[in-house]
Amino acid sequence: MAKRVMTVDDSRTMREMVTFTLRKAGFDVSEAEDGQQALDVLKTAPVDVLITDLNMPRMDGVTLIRALRGIRNGGPCPS
Repeated sequence: MAKRVMTVDDSRTMREMVTFTLRKAGFDVSEAEDGQQALDVLKTAPVDVLITDLNMPRMDGVTLIRALRGIRNGGPCPS
């Protein structure tokens, strides 16, 4: 079973480039255009790896990681 990866970036071109590369390497990839959209999806569809931009509208990457760590109640969340 392929590892699940989410790419989060407000640049569509960057998301597409990363997604293309990861899919070619055999990963199952989903995308989000900002931290809020990613958080909404990840609450019901967790991934193995999250690749996020830092500077995005609505919710930046640092806030996204903090929110995910809060949801996981201090459980393992790679940095």
